[in-house]
Amino acid sequence: MLFVSGMICLFGGVGAFFLYQVHTLNILLSLEAVMLSILIILYTYSSFSGAPSFSFLVLLTFAACEAALGLSLMVSMLRLWGNDYINSLGSMKFYCMNFVK
Repeated sequence: MLFVSGMICLFGGVGAFFLYQVHTLNILLSLEAVMLSILIILYTYSSFSGAPSFSFLVLLTFAACEAALGLSLMVSMLRLWGNDYINSLGSMKFYCMNFVK
């Protein structure tokens, strides 16, 4: 039952990633849902196999680091440009290229 709920969460997170790409926060939340579902699936597999799995802790550490990095990038993007719309990233690329020169 836990494995099935992990798979449903995985497909829901991937679907949300492809369908709701308006704000950066939506993309970060869908990536966190995918990471959480992978953690649930890995925990279910390791509990049924009986072998201790250290990859669960490594993946949990990477998920926490990914969340912190994504939120810090979003905060810096909000401070620089004032919005988190994905459509405005094209204009940001042009602005950054002119700012560096």
